[in-house]
Amino acid sequence: MDSSVTPSAPVRRVDPSAIERELSALWMAEGEVRKQSAEGKTLTRTVLLNLVIFAPDQAAADRALAQVVALTGRQPSRSILMVADERASDAGLEAWVSLFCTTPLGGGERVCGEQIVMEAKGPAILDLPGTVLPLLLTNVPTFLWWLVGNPFAHPIYENLVRAVDRVILDSLTFTQPQTDFADAARHAADGPAIVTDLGWARLAPWRSLIAQVFDPRGMRPYLNDLERVRLTTYTGSPALAWLFAGWLASRLDWRLISQDAQTMRFEGGQTIEFERDSAGEADRAPGYFAAVHLRTRDSATFEVARLPKACAVTRLNVGGMQTEHVVPVRYDTPADWLGRELNRLARSATFEAAISLISNLG
Repeated sequence: MDSSVTPSAPVRRVDPSAIERELSALWMAEGEVRKQSAEGKTLTRTVLLNLVIFAPDQAAADRALAQVVALTGRQPSRSILMVADERASDAGLEAWVSLFCTTPLGGGERVCGEQIVMEAKGPAILDLPGTVLPLLLTNVPTFLWWLVGNPFAHPIYENLVRAVDRVILDSLTFTQPQTDFADAARHAADGPAIVTDLGWARLAPWRSLIAQVFDPRGMRPYLNDLERVRLTTYTGSPALAWLFAGWLASRLDWRLISQDAQTMRFEGGQTIEFERDSAGEADRAPGYFAAVHLRTRDSATFEVARLPKACAVTRLNVGGMQTEHVVPVRYDTPADWLGRELNRLARSATFEAAISLISNLG
């Protein structure tokens, strides 16, 4: 931890129409505290982005807020968290505001982020865009973070997305990955906002490890001779395995001709197979990677497999020579994944090619 994060004042329940006024009061109170402190410094109001978050329940909302708070020191934001209780029969909309401030442990300027929480019940969920959009700060980028599932068919999505620069999904939460990836691919290609995926961020260490295997000049020709790939994941959603397959196949310019739950087949005879490891370690999240195994037409093999304690092993059998190396792997936190996405406004052609292939659109 490089900073200490605390609420500047108790969370205030407010009338939704008074949110801006209440936030200004919180900033004034925090400024007075700063002026009365030993340093006697004034408080600078710095907000780098709008982060609009859609949560299906309070548990998801609490996890998201913890990640936003963790990023306050380097990415102070106006976060607007929408908690949607779709099962409620009575309509209702309640709001709370707060400031969360962070001070570097080694000393330095105190930085604060704004948090607005709106809890909407039943039919009032449809009113959220009309309440949220006027609260967006101008001259800073706006992100829509959809915590769970596919947002594209939700009745409030279209009204929200026109005001945002980037939509952040989490494909590991997709309930119908084939359909949901197809929707994501269409909106990434034609929608008003850039689409990205925290599942893509989760795969960064695995993409890097596989790329490193073929970095040496003498290893690169084997890429063109790959024939069979086997992806092993812990039991759960296939989304990460499919996303990795889409990345690998699109980078190698393989053309998908058929796909089922176990296998992708390509024009050149290559296959990517999916298998589940139900005996994975107990602390591994469902759907996460266990291993990647690649084989060429002349039976050279390349494998990267997960080991305990943030390590992986790479095994190569090429031309009768076998090698094995254990390498450290950095698995980032959810806050790291989110922070990385909040730093980007450009499209990722590589990600879009991967989801297009999964959707059989490429």
